[in-house]
Amino acid sequence: MSSFTVIDYIIFVVYVLGTAFIGAAFGKNQKSTKDYFLGGRSIPWWAIGLSVMATQASAITFIGAPGWGYDGGLTRIITFINVPLAMAFLIATIVPFFYKTEVYTAYEYLERRFDVKTRTLTAGLFLIARGLATGVVLYAPALVLSVITGIDVNIMIILMAVIAVSYTVLGGISAVIWTDVIQMVVLWIGAGLSVFIIFQDVPGGWGEVMSTASQTGMLESIDFSTDLSVEYSIWAGVIGGFFLHAAYFGTDQSQIQRVLTSKSIRESKLSLVLSGVLLIPQMLLFLLIGVLLYIFYQYAGDPNINNLNELFPRFVVNELPVGISGLIIAGVFAAAMSSLDSALNSLSAVSVRDFYSKFMKKNQSEEHYLKASRYATVFWGIYATIFAFFAGNLGPVIEAVNQIGSYFYGALLGVFILAIFIKRVNGTGAFAGVIAGMLAVWAVNVFAEISWLYNNLVGAVVAVAVGYAVSFLSKAPPKEKLEGLTIDRTKKDVQETLQDRAEAAASVEEVEEEKKTKRWPIYLVLYFFVVFAFLMYLQNL
Repeated sequence: MSSFTVIDYIIFVVYVLGTAFIGAAFGKNQKSTKDYFLGGRSIPWWAIGLSVMATQASAITFIGAPGWGYDGGLTRIITFINVPLAMAFLIATIVPFFYKTEVYTAYEYLERRFDVKTRTLTAGLFLIARGLATGVVLYAPALVLSVITGIDVNIMIILMAVIAVSYTVLGGISAVIWTDVIQMVVLWIGAGLSVFIIFQDVPGGWGEVMSTASQTGMLESIDFSTDLSVEYSIWAGVIGGFFLHAAYFGTDQSQIQRVLTSKSIRESKLSLVLSGVLLIPQMLLFLLIGVLLYIFYQYAGDPNINNLNELFPRFVVNELPVGISGLIIAGVFAAAMSSLDSALNSLSAVSVRDFYSKFMKKNQSEEHYLKASRYATVFWGIYATIFAFFAGNLGPVIEAVNQIGSYFYGALLGVFILAIFIKRVNGTGAFAGVIAGMLAVWAVNVFAEISWLYNNLVGAVVAVAVGYAVSFLSKAPPKEKLEGLTIDRTKKDVQETLQDRAEAAASVEEVEEEKKTKRWPIYLVLYFFVVFAFLMYLQNL
């Protein structure tokens, strides 16, 4: 049994300050909002993909997922089994479409396709949903430090916010992505070391672990129950979870903004393929840590925790060797800052692009909007800090974030489906669809007993149905609201682009590489079935 030593503190402080310095350094050459929000559209695909991974493997996953695994084994992997399917859908439809329209925020497109009120409503909903979720993201690392030092968690929330906001204001999206890459490596190393050390401390090693996990049902994850109230059935995971992640990765500005920083449509797709392949193994790793901790404490005694979010941080501090504890906790802390800064940067982008420059200060200089973007980042840091004070009452933090979003994102996904796929829908229908989608989610949660994973499905389906129906009560949208703004035109544009490149003597290899991206969604669907087969294998051990 060890504790957080002086060496751990030194490693922790050096790592966190170093990461903050790297993040701030990216702000030196930023002269416009394009640099601040999109990194000049010059960031490589693999860095974007790892950044998405780091957001998922932030302190929220590092703290929340082991608590999930300890409490319910691999059951909650069902929440993520749908990710390859969601990524396949986005790669084939929404994401390349956003890239070609050259927008800063996803909601800018909705004004072009519908009207100002639809853009304002959806952008406002994003600000509310992501702002609240960011409070949970801030709470998670504050909890880690509170466990280590004994200092009140609310004081830690304030300290965390000050550090994160400070370098976020300077660094922009480039800092977000490149610091995420660093966090990803450190967190994987930390998770791997934790698994190795737990195996060393459990009598009987791997054989005993697998035997105990199997006998206690910790490896069971596939529940074929058709009862809609079963929270983590395979149907809730595949169907409801598909809409959850399609909405999150396809309509949440904090995710779309990353994709828009890439150099080309092909690289945007590559970043999503990387995330679609690695997110499930990553979540399995963190759930496995929880399963291992359950077995470990069968031998080591009761962990004496009041909150499952404290489980893994306490293990790191009390059981891991000197120096390793400092590195892992530093990685968790810095990764949480990266998740926080990505949220703050996207909140700032929507605030400035969809509200400030639209309604308050039109036609100002880039220097003016860049300054406004930094002030907006500070505002959202304060907003998230206030909400973080209440996040400890929400249960496991990773579930809290998903449940907050489920009230909004299904309706948002529905309106984008209407915009891209259905020409007859107009602004009035789209606006009504969003409102109806959210009301439907509220009604289902109040009057019915179904898994929260279905919330996004309900919101999207109702938004599409109501939006389509209401649109027929008024005039069809004019031609300028359709040309180049619906999916059929986008496909034609892609072909035209390829033809233009060929005529301009672009390399045959480049043209062929563009065409090959059409196969990637198929590969992701096949990968989904491989994952499903593997989980069934574990369940039958």
